[in-house]
Amino acid sequence: MNQNKHIDYFHGYLSKKDLNVVDLIGAITVLIITKDIFTKNSEVKEFIKCVLNVNFPEYVVKSRTLMAARVGRLLIELDAGQILRIAENVIEYLGKVSIEKNQDKELKPKRNKKKNENEKLEKWLKGL
Repeated sequence: MNQNKHIDYFHGYLSKKDLNVVDLIGAITVLIITKDIFTKNSEVKEFIKCVLNVNFPEYVVKSRTLMAARVGRLLIELDAGQILRIAENVIEYLGKVSIEKNQDKELKPKRNKKKNENEKLEKWLKGL
């Protein structure tokens, strides 16, 4: 699955022992900007709130680029210990997202294919 592939990539990338602030900013920015993992801006807002304990105003939440810029500005001021802690938070959050998305797919019933025109006509004629 494409989404799990991205999550696995970020998990491996953020698990590096020599992770620096530039790597963390890049990874989180890619997570925020791309819609592969977080399809809605509200999901990005929840991610930032859980990982960084930061709330943004609604006008910032409407723009992924604004959220990425604000997060980058916050991350640039961190020391090595805080960087590793935030990387662990990101890995943990992505694990939860992966599990939730898999459960959602299992719960959603598959939609039946559209009925073709003959079946629709037969149903209509039976009604007469």
